[in-house]
Amino acid sequence: MTPAAFLEILLFYLILPVWLLAGFADASCHRWLRIEATSGWRESALHWLMVAELGLGVLAILLLEINALVIALFAMACLAHEVTMVADLGYAYTRRDIPPVEQWVHGIQQAVPWIVLLAIAVLHPGQALALLGLGSEPARWWLALREPPLPFGYLTSVAVLAFLFVGLPFAREMWRAIRLSRRAS
Repeated sequence: MTPAAFLEILLFYLILPVWLLAGFADASCHRWLRIEATSGWRESALHWLMVAELGLGVLAILLLEINALVIALFAMACLAHEVTMVADLGYAYTRRDIPPVEQWVHGIQQAVPWIVLLAIAVLHPGQALALLGLGSEPARWWLALREPPLPFGYLTSVAVLAFLFVGLPFAREMWRAIRLSRRAS
């Protein structure tokens, strides 16, 4: 097995699942802390924004050929996630406790996107260098489906796990926050 093949296996079968589990752990912390009663729907909305920012980037990596455009899009998603995370923590910090376990989970959620970006750059060095105006390969700035595509079973599994471990828990968080906000009104 080549180092690139091994890195791709780590990326898709270890790092991505760990990231999804971190999302579930974060939503579990929020439920345990009852954030709907402290920071409410506004914090939950920031969580959804972060899910959308990185979710679109992950979809691009899973479905599209990795080129300079996809690497740039994922890098922008990482930066947008950082900015939103700072806003989220600034908002939450003034309204509720953020215990050590939740901070640890946030550390995973903060590090993994950058690890993914680096792994993608290592797997596609020509396009990563071209994005920076370096190397001999011309940057490709178009979207094309991945050839060959990742296995359908894998993509389906990721979609189901993302729904169960991230989508559903954060939807329940928002629902609890909106429900409590309406009761308070």
